[in-house]
Amino acid sequence: MTTSDRTPPAVAKRTWIIAATIVLGAFMTQLDSALVNIGLATVSADLGTTLTTAQWIVSGYLLGLAVGLPACSWLCRRFGAGRVWMGALVAFTLVSAACAAAPDIEALIAGRCLQGLAGGILLPAGQTVIAMVAGRNAMGRVMSVVGSALVLAPALGPIVGSTMLAHLSWPWLFLVNLPVGAIAIAIGLRVVPPGERSAGARFDAFGFVLIGLALPLIAFAIDRIGKPGSGQVVLVAVPLLLGLALTVVFLRRPAAQGRLIDLTVASTPAFRAAALVSLLVGVVQFGSLVAWPLYLQIVAGQGLVASGVTMIGFALGSAMLIVSGRLTDRIGGGPVCVAGTAILAVSFLPRVLSSTGGSVVVSEICLIVLGIGSALSVVPASTAAYVAVRPPQMPDAVTVINVLLRVGGVLGASLVVVVIGGQAIHGFHDPGRFQAVFLMLAVVSAAACACSLLLTRAARTVSALPKTTVQ
Repeated sequence: MTTSDRTPPAVAKRTWIIAATIVLGAFMTQLDSALVNIGLATVSADLGTTLTTAQWIVSGYLLGLAVGLPACSWLCRRFGAGRVWMGALVAFTLVSAACAAAPDIEALIAGRCLQGLAGGILLPAGQTVIAMVAGRNAMGRVMSVVGSALVLAPALGPIVGSTMLAHLSWPWLFLVNLPVGAIAIAIGLRVVPPGERSAGARFDAFGFVLIGLALPLIAFAIDRIGKPGSGQVVLVAVPLLLGLALTVVFLRRPAAQGRLIDLTVASTPAFRAAALVSLLVGVVQFGSLVAWPLYLQIVAGQGLVASGVTMIGFALGSAMLIVSGRLTDRIGGGPVCVAGTAILAVSFLPRVLSSTGGSVVVSEICLIVLGIGSALSVVPASTAAYVAVRPPQMPDAVTVINVLLRVGGVLGASLVVVVIGGQAIHGFHDPGRFQAVFLMLAVVSAAACACSLLLTRAARTVSALPKTTVQ
């Protein structure tokens, strides 16, 4: 095969416009989560509640997200991915206004649960639209646009949130969504295709109950790992075991017409390998975005705003997303993931080898390298999974990958808190704990690299599939 044969064709202008519109909604949801995490202490003080109660602003969103995700694939098949995306976008925008107007902590928590429900549908529905419009031959480049929201928003959140809270009240953490949502709605109504309806898609109510309970239980249990307080073992073990049991029942049910999620998407080795890489990369990315701000504030002695500015290095490195998508379309997601996950592992080594705060320059370089590794891992892994399935299976594939990314994210954040220890966050400065955290993240990155090698081998069997573009 010549070089020209391997050069992917140009992406249509209409496809880029659709992708840019979708990414507005994705960026809004991701940035919103990062902003709220920064504002927990401010919200708890202004609403006269404890930080433990205010934490449910985050946990409630997480639980709503876990309920919304598994329903997305059926909704997209039944009503069309574009219609589902638009409905979720409108809902997320309206609920953001309700959160800003919340008179007390109970109303805010309820609003965040609804926000999570809408967010759990919005992102995978948007990815489904893009995957169907772009087709296999342009998916890497176009999906990298959505990937920019997944990577950049959490990096920009600390500095944007701290700056907003320094000059504005906490409701602006939600009010900022209104103009972004309005613009995305206005453009989306004109350019986003509604998608095809499938009138025969029967809703699997029992399956939804099973997985709709299992995922929130698992997410809640993981989120509670390492939290201070009595009875934490019970609060972790009971929901975790129950959630896993319900998941097993869901997975072992015989296939039936109209099943909530078509699990045959996992029948190919390429999809299974890509799914495992996505899970591990989720652990590393979200875990590192928890570990690094804590390290900069506790060990390096930086303030809230200063640490947020330092985290810009991660956003700068993430600009590699532009190259990541092009490489994925040219050589496949597997080889790109091998390089990306190896770079992730390398990014942690300076902090593994040093038990002191070190210089800001070294930290900035590490964060830039971390951003590059993330850009060469997250999008290529998910793209490889989507390329491995047939177009009718796309909603199910997108849902499965998003579930794994979210579970991996919760697991990564919780593991970081466990290894650091609750005492470290409340003033006990032990740099050795952070060495252990970065070593753990490096090991998980190495495991993801090994799985990426398996993905590279398995993806060769997919390359013979015909390239199609579904408009």
